[in-house]
Amino acid sequence: MDKKGLRRNIIKKMKSYDKEQKYLADEWLAKKLYQSEAYRKANTIGFVLSMPHEVNTYPIITHSLNNNKKIFVPETNYQQQDMTFKQLLSIEDIEKDSKGIYHSISPVGTTNKMDLVVVPGVAFDKLGYRIGYGGGYYDRFLSQHKC
Repeated sequence: MDKKGLRRNIIKKMKSYDKEQKYLADEWLAKKLYQSEAYRKANTIGFVLSMPHEVNTYPIITHSLNNNKKIFVPETNYQQQDMTFKQLLSIEDIEKDSKGIYHSISPVGTTNKMDLVVVPGVAFDKLGYRIGYGGGYYDRFLSQHKC
């Protein structure tokens, strides 16, 4: 199976989880993140603003804001096929952009210097390699920035 077929099959499976099953998985992953040394040491963290079939990052972002972490979320320049991160001051400062992707409307600047970036993906292997959604935004970002 090629990468597109694998991506399609996994996304279909992600969308098929029932609400309780997904909620429990989201809670388990959040707990693992909070317990990680990387998270505990991080002052600035980049998070994706999740779509319904992905790990729900909104409670994690709220928890992080409440624990005085500076949170940054993707800001996409579709023309340049580039992505930077904009600070999110409040969970209420989120809107959809022209493509329906959530982003920060907080009146603050952008950065690409973070202690930790929680990366979205469709699939990961045991070595940490990922298959994303096919746009290449995170691949380009990660190839240029170390966290």
